[in-house]
Order: sequence, then C-alpha cells, then structure tokens
Amino acid sequence: MRLRGILATVVLLLTAMPVAAESDSKQGDNSGTNPINFTYDFRIYTELQEFSADGDNGGGLLTFEYRFPIGDKWQFRTRLRGVSRSFDPEGDGSSETTTGVGDFDFRLLTVPYVTKKIAVATGLEVFADTASSPLLGEGKTSLGPQAFLVWFAPGGVKTTLFAPAWQYVFDVAGDDGRPDVDRHQFDFFYLWIAKNKKHWAMVDPQLVIDNENDKEFGQIEFEFGQMMFGPTSSYIRPGVGVGADRPLGWNVELGFKVIWR
Repeated sequence: MRLRGILATVVLLLTAMPVAAESDSKQGDNSGTNPINFTYDFRIYTELQEFSADGDNGGGLLTFEYRFPIGDKWQFRTRLRGVSRSFDPEGDGSSETTTGVGDFDFRLLTVPYVTKKIAVATGLEVFADTASSPLLGEGKTSLGPQAFLVWFAPGGVKTTLFAPAWQYVFDVAGDDGRPDVDRHQFDFFYLWIAKNKKHWAMVDPQLVIDNENDKEFGQIEFEFGQMMFGPTSSYIRPGVGVGADRPLGWNVELGFKVIWR
C-alpha cells in the first residue's frame, strides 16, 4: 500500500513542471471557487454533521484555512480544525461529547498544463496526526497525492467550470493500533457563476473507495454563495451521504472568505 502511494507521489511530483500558457482560468473574480485561481485566501467555516439516521451520533467542525501563491504556478494551503464529536455507544440517549483539536493538513499545488479550455493541476497533501483525542482524528500521518482536470466553459457556457479530481490517501506513520489509511477519493464538482460574478452555485458529487475497510460510499454537496463587501464572500453548503457504507448521514457547512490578489 505504502509503496503504491509513494510511487504515485513521485510520479506526480516529476510531472509537476509548470509551463507557460495563455488561459482564461482566473475568470476575473474573487469568489474563491476556481481551484487554480491562486490568490491570497483566508477562510473560516463551520460544519454540522450527523453520522446516523436516528441522530445519535454527530458533531461539528470549525476550520481555519489559509492559502497563498508561490510565484505564478504554485499554491500552498494549510488547514487547522477544531472538532466536536458526540456518541451514544449504548444507544440509550446518553450521548458523550469529546471536543478538541483535529488533524492538521497542508498542501502544495501546481498547474503543469493550462490552455484557454482546460488545465491540469497536481499536488501533494500531508495529513498530520495532531488530534488531541483518538476520537477526533485518524491516528495516522498520511500523504495524499492528487490530480485534477479543470474544464472551462463546458458545453460553451462561459460562466461554468467542471473539475473532476482524484486523490489517493495512504498512511506513512502513526498508531499501529488504528486501521491503516488506504483510500481513493474522487470529486466531480460543477460550478456556475452568475454573469455579475456576485453569486454562484455548485454541485459536488464525491466517491470514496476505502481499500482498508473494504467500503465504498459517496456524498453529494451543494453550495450556494454570494459576494458581500469588497473581497469578502459567504456561502452555505449542505450535503447528504450516499451508499450503504456511508459514515455520514447529512452535513451543513457555513463559510466566510476573504480573497485578495
């Protein structure tokens, strides 16, 4: 498992040699919805989650995220989370809640190929085992090489964008008593931006193939956002889990962004 992941990481890093090309990828907006529009970017968002249909298990996330460009073709992103989890192991309504710091992650992303119609991005994400409680993290330090295609104006609709993405996450260290991390993650988000560039809507179907636990499940999220004042914007992002193996019943995320060049 680790050898496959390391090989995938090496291949992506070797192919991530930025090239110069003309494109319309930035779309002239500060909404933060274009994944290869590298700007200075601060986000804070909170998410309410429900893990079971009967509501016995749930929790919340508070995430602080910062992104900044490195030159013209690279971007660094880091995320720090506060996590709260409620569980009812006995099923008698007596929930137990654990709150603390979650796993920390950071990512380096680049765009080795871009034209007016499509772009290819590759990156490497590191998930650090920093959770303050075993209930609030995976108990592993993992790597996540990723790649995605960005298709501008699919079908000739100028204010849209389609970005299918793949990421393989595998552990490299951590608690031997916890399950290994070995999963593929796929995203297929489709974005529409209003002509005034002040409102947007997004649909994001996701698929997870968990090799370690022999599970497959999905999630569908919808995002509705608007520009506010200056470079600030806000959004709401509800979602629902799909599949018999899904760990998440539903979720709702509320976010605030400040983006500057």
